[in-house]
Amino acid sequence: MARYNPRRSQQEWLQLITECRQSGMADNAWCERHNIPLSSFYNAVTRLRKKACAIPDSAARSDNLHTLDFTSHQDVVRIGIDPAPVPEEAGAHMTAADPDTAHTIELMMGDIRIKISNSVNPGLLTMIFQMLKAQSC
Repeated sequence: MARYNPRRSQQEWLQLITECRQSGMADNAWCERHNIPLSSFYNAVTRLRKKACAIPDSAARSDNLHTLDFTSHQDVVRIGIDPAPVPEEAGAHMTAADPDTAHTIELMMGDIRIKISNSVNPGLLTMIFQMLKAQSC
């Protein structure tokens, strides 16, 4: 259904835009209710802004601005989080199947399994590699 688009003066558009923006409705919903093409509405807004007319913000934009409260004060509270200590009984029940994430490199050669951490002594590591090399020959 074609809409009738009467020619409106700048004063009429300013009045319609102000009415729309003060209605609390979104621009598109207000325009649909009043049989005004949304493109005509926004063209009028643009034309009036170029002529330095004061155009109120749309309800959708102004509603979003009110949800952000930059003036309120929020306290920052420091909380201490200490790692829970592992009871000694739990450590005694750990088996070789439990995952061990303290090591960086894990080498396996036959029945031998070596787990190496980042803090290993380089001299000890050299000795281990020499022994493994001798075993493999």
